[in-house]
Amino acid sequence: LGILIVLMPLCVYGYYKYNEYALKKETYDYLYGKGYQDIEIKKIEVVNLKGTLLSSLVEFADEPNVLYWYDKRDGQIVQIGISEQNDDDETKFKHSE
Repeated sequence: LGILIVLMPLCVYGYYKYNEYALKKETYDYLYGKGYQDIEIKKIEVVNLKGTLLSSLVEFADEPNVLYWYDKRDGQIVQIGISEQNDDDETKFKHSE
């Protein structure tokens, strides 16, 4: 019973970390498939929205104050939104899909 108490949280944590890694890799693969290169992608961060729901936040090198949200839906990576840290209403989002 003691082993089960120790192993169960480790398994749940491992499962979460694997899903986090897999989503980040799939987001990179999706962007590479769209023609992006490593130098164009500043960073990809996987965030936990609630429970086990994960999303990727992508920041591109040429738009440092804009975050693009990506999710996995029906087995596909899709862009679901854009968040900017700038109050400029005239902004044209370069990577909007």
